[in-house]
Amino acid sequence: MTGLPPSRPWYRPTSADLVFVVSAFVVFQASTGRLLSDPGLGWHLRNIDAMQAKGGWLTEDPFSGPRGGQPWWTNQWLGELPLWLGEKWAGLEGIAIAAALILALTFRCLYRMLQSDGLPWPVATAWTAVAAMATSCSWVARPNLFTLLFTLVTFRACEAYHTGRWSSRSLLWLVPLFAVWANTHGGFVAGLILVAVSCATELGLAIVAMDVEQASLARRRASVYGGVLSLCALATFVNPYGVFLYTRVFALLGNSYFMGLHPEWKSPLFHGQGAFQFEVLMLLFPLLLAVSRRRANAIELVLSVLLFHFALTGLRYLPLWVLVVTPLLARSAAEIPALTSLIHRLAPDLEKGTLVTSWRGRAPWLWTAAAACSLFAASRLCEGRVARLLPEIVPTAALDLLIALHAETPSAVVFHAYDWGGYLTWHGWRADGKGFRNWIDDRNEVQGQEHVEQYFSILEAEPGWQKKLDQANVSLVCVPPDAPLAYRLGDSPGWRQVYLDRYAVILQRTTTVPHSGSLARSNP
Repeated sequence: MTGLPPSRPWYRPTSADLVFVVSAFVVFQASTGRLLSDPGLGWHLRNIDAMQAKGGWLTEDPFSGPRGGQPWWTNQWLGELPLWLGEKWAGLEGIAIAAALILALTFRCLYRMLQSDGLPWPVATAWTAVAAMATSCSWVARPNLFTLLFTLVTFRACEAYHTGRWSSRSLLWLVPLFAVWANTHGGFVAGLILVAVSCATELGLAIVAMDVEQASLARRRASVYGGVLSLCALATFVNPYGVFLYTRVFALLGNSYFMGLHPEWKSPLFHGQGAFQFEVLMLLFPLLLAVSRRRANAIELVLSVLLFHFALTGLRYLPLWVLVVTPLLARSAAEIPALTSLIHRLAPDLEKGTLVTSWRGRAPWLWTAAAACSLFAASRLCEGRVARLLPEIVPTAALDLLIALHAETPSAVVFHAYDWGGYLTWHGWRADGKGFRNWIDDRNEVQGQEHVEQYFSILEAEPGWQKKLDQANVSLVCVPPDAPLAYRLGDSPGWRQVYLDRYAVILQRTTTVPHSGSLARSNP
């Protein structure tokens, strides 16, 4: 590989800027699919409004009917804010471009890391595209997107310090990063694990080192990692709830029932659609390490294997592993003799200068920042024309009608499907307390296992379902048309069908409730 060309004028864009813009456009196109269809998007957006209404941080759930008033913390407020601003600016398209810019920034950082490793820009571009495709399963507009970026940066910092490319002072930049991360998403725990495992790895190297000097250097690095870990952990206390944030995070992660409830916490489905996008990287992982002349350093190898284990046990961890392992695979592939020879033979002038170069100018982020501002501003021009929610996930036609029916009788209690609670909160909740209160949503720490199990027992029309609906004073039901509850209510004389399509059915009670109880609290 030839050297990179010298510095460019500040006004010339770089290939990293082009990667950023293209990535943003590609992700934005996903707004016609899954990008905006996550069941939790709605309550993430309304969290900011609820905080404004209260005039501070939330401590109780304002969105639920049966479970209203349960402890609820808005510790992801900083990750929700860009999505909320996007909605205020350009509706669905604004939310989509906000999510697209976060992901585009992640891929730009990955691309620059590959370039700094000495890869030619076409090769770095190809690996970045592979990583983008493999992480597409996580392209959903939620604060989770920030954890992808912050995990990549944390891994790079740990690996760069181990190899001597970063100083111990540079590693301190992780401290403010973790302060931001703790207010953005609960995934900061994964970052702490990366730093802790890096420290443990250095201690292991110190024990097995045959050379006294190498053992001393490993112990010194371990002490630095340990000090930075302590500072990063302290930095995470800078959040609205302090150290108690950890109790909330681990209460969810330690609940086996909830971990088995959602597909994202389960192992990836290798026979599912699009599985080849990440399966290829899993197959390349051991293969490239075996045939390359390059030997992975201890930190990148241990952290990659650790996250590979997590990726095999939970789909949510898969994109984290992809971003961490891509630089390792790219560096290993670059030192496969046969592949290197082929590249030089097919493209001997790979690194010669072009209008869009691979080198940093004196203002390397100028065009990226300008593009981000322009794309965000331009999203308003296409408001209402591009983005949509997938009806098979969120049947908006039925749910909009349900909200309208509820508005006619604000005291009505509504039983609805689990994944639709977020949308109903998004479009039906009001800060004055007179709007919609959902029966259930995907905030498991609020709903509690007992309430979730009760929901499924009613949805499946298990014995006692009618009594539970009566005790809760339910007068509107909106569920999938193939749900057992829909069949049973369809045959019940006290209910009538008011709406039906492929994705949802709405049934309304036509008689007075036989009796009421304390199973659930009525909507205000």
